[in-house]
Amino acid sequence: MLRLHRARRLLACVAGLCLGAGAALREGRADPPAVAVRLDLADCLARAERAYPGLVAARHKIAASDAQLDEAWAAPFFPVSVTGFMSLAPTARGNSTYSPDVFAQNPLLTETGYIARVTADTGVPISPWTWVRLGRVRDAARAGIRANRAEAERARLELRANVRKAFFGVQSSRDALYLIERAEGYIATAREQLANARRQDGGTVGPNDEAQLEMAAEELAVQRATATRLGNLARAALGLLTGVGDAIDVPDEPLCPYRVELGSLSRHLTRARLNRPEVDMIAAGVAARQAAVSIQEWAYLPDLALGLTAAVSNAPTMAEQPNPFSANNNNFAYWGGGLVLRWNFDPVVNRQRVRRLSSELAMTQAQQSLALGGIALEVTEAYERAREQQSIEAARERQERWGFQWFTAVFTQFQSGAVEVGDILNPLRQYLTARAGHIQAINDLDASLSQLAMVTGQADMEGAPSTECRAPVAPASAPVGEDGGASEDDIEAILRASQAAGDPSAAVDAGVRPAGADGGIARPR
Repeated sequence: MLRLHRARRLLACVAGLCLGAGAALREGRADPPAVAVRLDLADCLARAERAYPGLVAARHKIAASDAQLDEAWAAPFFPVSVTGFMSLAPTARGNSTYSPDVFAQNPLLTETGYIARVTADTGVPISPWTWVRLGRVRDAARAGIRANRAEAERARLELRANVRKAFFGVQSSRDALYLIERAEGYIATAREQLANARRQDGGTVGPNDEAQLEMAAEELAVQRATATRLGNLARAALGLLTGVGDAIDVPDEPLCPYRVELGSLSRHLTRARLNRPEVDMIAAGVAARQAAVSIQEWAYLPDLALGLTAAVSNAPTMAEQPNPFSANNNNFAYWGGGLVLRWNFDPVVNRQRVRRLSSELAMTQAQQSLALGGIALEVTEAYERAREQQSIEAARERQERWGFQWFTAVFTQFQSGAVEVGDILNPLRQYLTARAGHIQAINDLDASLSQLAMVTGQADMEGAPSTECRAPVAPASAPVGEDGGASEDDIEAILRASQAAGDPSAAVDAGVRPAGADGGIARPR
């Protein structure tokens, strides 16, 4: 017994050491981060259509509608009704004339048995008007399938639009963060210039220079917080829609504008009328209402059917009655068939049902006209919005190119010694500000084209991303640098040289960080 207690204590000590070691290891080692899954737009759309619970629910709803149609086909041919009965039965001997068990029976002393009975009935309709009603029932079931398929397509179009919106949001926020990082790098350079100027001039730097610089830095902090929030929300939405979760990521590429010729408004209105799933949903609703009115109108007439019935009853303790003039309610077996009439004779009530369904049909038809007008207005709004964004994006692009041309021309004069470095700061600020505005215009344009595709019933956006999604090139008359334009290194050199110009906040408004200044990625657009 003593050895047993020692063994138990030793085992408890070993177990405690193991648990303590495991806890220490868990405390000192965190779970590894999830590996980021980088997906392009096509992969995100494909994953979303496979994994989104809303589409899965819509597919099950369509399957339920298909089963309802099959039920409408099978129900008239298999209307079998089966009833059963089982109970205790006393002993009852004899016949309809004499029975020794009729009088003075004591249920406590009499032998008791059982009685079991099963009855089955069926019938197949044969009246023509009944088959017309059944046909209208199937029409209503088909309308339900059509409506559910259109609803699934509508959910699919909305899903694709939401995925594109989230994808573009991630790209746009990432572009904004790159610009903010570049601007923060320029602010750091400007702070160094202020510190050097104080050391060299003994504090003769203007008192407003530092205040202006710090105000710009705080504004960048606000913009970074906003861009980070929008990017996190867009990434979370994209992860939820695609089923990837927090590990979702997109390629590190700039957001490019989609190039497409919109054409006339009537073209998009016709496309929406042909492809918009809501149009099919409304038409299916009208068809279902019409079928319901027809079904109720045929309810004035009785239903005729060819009926079949079979029954069997067994009570061993009760005597059979072979006399045909005596009731044999306990032991029997029979089957038979004939014409069956079923009629809910309530013409006054049925008339009110027909009136109600006819009013609901007229209501649905009026709603159809209203919905078609709403769809046309929605398409018109999306079309005009897309046209507006195309004009804005084109203007922003021209503004960026003009700013780049202006800056390149001044930079050429600076290289030749014709102007001072301070003369370059204003063109540089204007060019980089226009560049940031162009990025926002690209995001708005792509979002508006995605919305136009959804409201016209298109699964994919028209057009394709621009292949010229790069920084603009200076005119051939003023070649600068190897590629005909000022590089990021040239811009960084200008800002560092601006110490002599005494304008440390020159590039703060532009929202740009020089490539290579802090190891960041240069993303040409």
